[in-house]
Amino acid sequence: MTTHQSMPYHTHNEMLIEYLEEALSRNNDPFVRKKLKRCLDKVAGLEYYLENVSPPETELQKKLYADTLTEPWEEHGHNGTCMFTYCWEMLSTRHSTQFLKSITEIGKIERVLEIGMFTGYSAAIFCDSKFVKEVVTLEIDPFLCNFVKTRFDGTTEGKKLRIIEGPALESLPKLKENGETFDLVFIDADKINYINYYNYIMDNNLIGPNGLIILDNTLWKGELFPEPESDRGKLFREINEYIRNDERVIQVILQIGDGTSLVRRK
Repeated sequence: MTTHQSMPYHTHNEMLIEYLEEALSRNNDPFVRKKLKRCLDKVAGLEYYLENVSPPETELQKKLYADTLTEPWEEHGHNGTCMFTYCWEMLSTRHSTQFLKSITEIGKIERVLEIGMFTGYSAAIFCDSKFVKEVVTLEIDPFLCNFVKTRFDGTTEGKKLRIIEGPALESLPKLKENGETFDLVFIDADKINYINYYNYIMDNNLIGPNGLIILDNTLWKGELFPEPESDRGKLFREINEYIRNDERVIQVILQIGDGTSLVRRK
């Protein structure tokens, strides 16, 4: 018998699971309960299935995942060890990171810029790609920078990784001054600045003519459709509309993780 554990949802599918569980618990009609249970099993089962048929984690990813799960994030946030209060659920899924790796290998991506690193799980898969030569990641929190450095040091992936500590909007102009360009930019940082990051990258040609920008969380728990249900849902609705209306690019949003946008130049 399939069981489902209730928890705060982080993706559109997890929201559906929560709603279906509530509906199932409040309905006594055998026919309706059977249909609700079937829907619940399908929605919840999809998440597990996608993870299970994806390629395995790298050894470094396993280490990062395990250490992220055991780190006392709430305590760090309260005592000021971290700049913000994080949680392990901020990790990308294995399925979504394998998608990122596939993109780098299909496109023979050599240089990746990551804005927002957290504990390095996505950076690890970028560094594992056979074509990628360098991953530059921008991270504001010194604790996270140290967390990642100590785990990448001495690894093959660590030879490809360059961490730039500080606010991304201050680091991006330095990359421009150095004449750096990238084949792929992955944006997964503070959501309020997504458009600022996007505009700086596009306006200053930090991606090449065939470059690709990937934005994470762009479906935000399903809270932006059919109408925005929260401030964050409204924000992502505006972000997606803004990029859709940018005549320089073509945007495709995929239902991977909490929404993954692929943006490429026309």
